[in-house]
Amino acid sequence: MSANEMSQRSSLRRVVIKDAAVPFVARGGRLFSRQVIESDPGVENGELVSIVDRKDNYLGEMQIYFTS
Repeated sequence: MSANEMSQRSSLRRVVIKDAAVPFVARGGRLFSRQVIESDPGVENGELVSIVDRKDNYLGEMQIYFTS
């Protein structure tokens, strides 16, 4: 991984997901609100975020969309 990629990853806000969702999200599956444990403050609709598990292992990046 390049230094630029590491820098971009560290600047993204984090979303922590449940253990049960990890295999699905790691394969590119959808993430639903009930699978989210916590997130960094200030995550906005349409924002690119870093997805991590409970142990803070990086799983990937995803755009977050909120529905009402």
